Order: sequence, then C-alpha cells, then structure tokens
Amino acid sequence: MRAQLTILLLTLTLGTAAHAQGIGPESYNIHHSDSCWYVTMNYRIAQMPKDDELILITQICCPDTCINDSTRRFQGKRYAKKYLKEYGHLPQLSQAGYNSFTMIIPEQMVTDTLIGVTYSEYTSPEGTIGALDTTEIILPRPATLSCHPLRNRPTQSDILAHRHPYIRNIAQYAVLDGSTAHIPTNLTGHVHFAMNSRHLDPNYKNNAATIDSLVAAISTLMGDKNAQVQSIQIVGYSSPDRADEIVPKLGYKRAVALRDHLQHSCNLPDSVFEVADGGKHWMRIYGNLAAQHSPKSDTLALRLLNEPNAKKRLATLRSYNGGQQYKKICSDSSHLHRGACCTRIYYHNLSDSSTHKLNSIVAELLSNPHPDYPSLLSRLKEFTGDARALNLIGIIEHRLHHRAAAAEAFKKAALMGDEQATANMDILGLSMD
Repeated sequence: MRAQLTILLLTLTLGTAAHAQGIGPESYNIHHSDSCWYVTMNYRIAQMPKDDELILITQICCPDTCINDSTRRFQGKRYAKKYLKEYGHLPQLSQAGYNSFTMIIPEQMVTDTLIGVTYSEYTSPEGTIGALDTTEIILPRPATLSCHPLRNRPTQSDILAHRHPYIRNIAQYAVLDGSTAHIPTNLTGHVHFAMNSRHLDPNYKNNAATIDSLVAAISTLMGDKNAQVQSIQIVGYSSPDRADEIVPKLGYKRAVALRDHLQHSCNLPDSVFEVADGGKHWMRIYGNLAAQHSPKSDTLALRLLNEPNAKKRLATLRSYNGGQQYKKICSDSSHLHRGACCTRIYYHNLSDSSTHKLNSIVAELLSNPHPDYPSLLSRLKEFTGDARALNLIGIIEHRLHHRAAAAEAFKKAALMGDEQATANMDILGLSMD
C-alpha cells in the first residue's frame, strides 16, 4: 500500500517499563539500498530499550488526526495488520549495535518525512500509564528535476513547413499586400503564363510539376488531423514587356486562375484564399539583373531599388542605356515574369489534447506541495508510449524515492527523444547503460 499522505509515523511500541518517560534516540542515520530505507536510531546506553520489548509498528497518520497517545497506538496497530496482510511480515527491526536499532522500511511506504515515536507504558496504582517520545526523521530531499509545461508535439504540417518555404504556421501570418515590391516569392510555387494570357495551361513550361507540388502540399496539410489550412495567398504578375499590358489587371486575373485551379483540385472554400495583383515582378527583375554580373546591370538595379514609384521604376528600366537592359530581360527570361505565385500557405495547429491533459499533471506537480501521487500515476497510464508521460512518471517515482522505477522511466523517455528526460538523467547522474 502506497503512502498517500505526507507523514509516515513509525510507532515503536514498548512493553511494560518501570518509568513514565518515553524513550527517544539521541540521533539517527539513514541509508537507502535495495528499494528499502534503513533508519538506524541511536540511543544512550542507559536509556536503550531491550530488544525483546521493542516492536515496530508502521502507520500512516497526520498530526492533526493523532490527537492523543491512545489514538496513535490504535491507528498504529490497525495499520500494522494491513501491512502484515500485504507484505506477509511486520516491518523489520534489528539491533545494529550495542545501543542502536535499525528499522527496514520498503520505499513505497515512505514519503518525505518520518516521525519516529517510542511508546512506553507502565502500571501504577492509578492504572496503566503511557508516554510518547517523538523524533522527526527527515529523508534526503529529492533532487529538483526538469518539470516544465509541455509544448504541442510537432504535427505533420510542422514537418512539411520545414521543407517548403511557402508553408507557414498561422502565428507568422502577414496580410497580403499586392502593392508592395517585396512580396515573398519563390520559384517552386510559380506558375507561368503565355504572353497576354490569363489562361492557366498545365502543359506550359514546367507548370504541371509546380501545380502537382502545390496540390500535394495542400492535400497533405488537409490530411493532417492535427492541423487545418487557414489561408492560401496568391499573387499574380505581368512581365515588363509592353505586349503583356494589353489585358487590364492581367496580374490579378492570373492569380484568380491559379486560385480557381487549386480550389477545384483541393475542394477548398473561397474564404481560404487571398488574391492580389503584384504588378511587375520586380523581385525577379532585380534577380535577373544581378545574374548578368555587369557594372551597367548593377547600376540599373540600384536605381530601380531606390525608386519607390512603380511607374517611374518601369520607365527607368525601359529607357536605361538605350533600352538594352530592358530588351535583354524581355528576350531572355520574359516568361519568368509572367505568372502567378502561391506566396504563402498558412496552417493552424489544432489543440493537442494529450498535451493539455499532461500539462494539467505538470501544473499539479508544480503548484501542489503534496500531490496525490498514486492518482497522478493512474492518470498517466492513459498515455502509453508517450515519452512526455514517461518523464512525468520518472519525476513522480523519484519524489516517492523509488529510484529504480524513476531511472527506468527516464531511460525509456530519453531513448524516445524526450529532452526533459535526458536533462533529468544528467541531474541524477544516470547513464543509458
């Protein structure tokens, strides 16, 4: 039976004595081995009780419930019967020396504080008189282990976000602004369009691979039961070539074409999508100029970057050096500037119910000085195979002085990659061997 209260009273019952004063030890020593505590009580030789008069009775009792001597004695005897029934013997007491007795106590019967009580009684003309002498025994306090509120476990969407630069957690959300020159873009999410066209052709350039990649990413996010797609931002662009200006708001219409294709492929509502016209794809233009590695292209790029007005910026591009740089961009890579780009796919992690439940146990361990440890251990049985739960089991077992059980739980959790369990093993000096 595991102790559920803070104080474990060890009542030493003495036979008939010739004096009314309780017999208490001068000092005590504590040793732990083989899942047992060994408490050696040292007496003055003149006051040491006889071996055959000393019987150890172990009881669980709070001071406020042990109102008087008879109450303590009665509860001690009642608990001794339960102890005998469970373990097959009474708590062991052995003489450790000429003036010492050692109590051997299974660690599961012990919390943080023991109270050693010697009880003596004698017969007088007025009847039987008893007296108690109490000694508080403080066990070594368990080490302070790593016990912090838990973070949600990485979802499949979190893992996917590490591989795709356009997938972000909703915590990083930024409003889509089509007028800014620094809209985040990437080649992997860019779908190309023919000159003057707003029609999305999967067979044009490498569109098929790009679209398949986008659909696969969105489908993976939608298939993650622990996450939800929140927003898909799409920006459309037109090239700096004058022939691409025939159709009004062409960039916006290209963005809508990509949106419609993804919406149909993934069966998503309108509310998920955000669409904007990015105008000329200036980020690509700057990149194209930088790739030419010439003083003139570098000078032009610097002038364009310092021009905030988009119309003046375009006029500068077309007129610089007789229009040679502009012609080169239009002839070499015009198709790279015509298209629509999925700039961001935002997802939201749903609440991790396991983390919420485990954090309620963490809160109990951190805020309650005397938690109901058996109840907490029972609740942790629900989380089979969860390394975070194993770490909490290790913490509780350690607080209960169950060293072997704590070490086993920490090792299992550490092998599964739990950082707190690894830190706790370091604190306790445990190895994986």
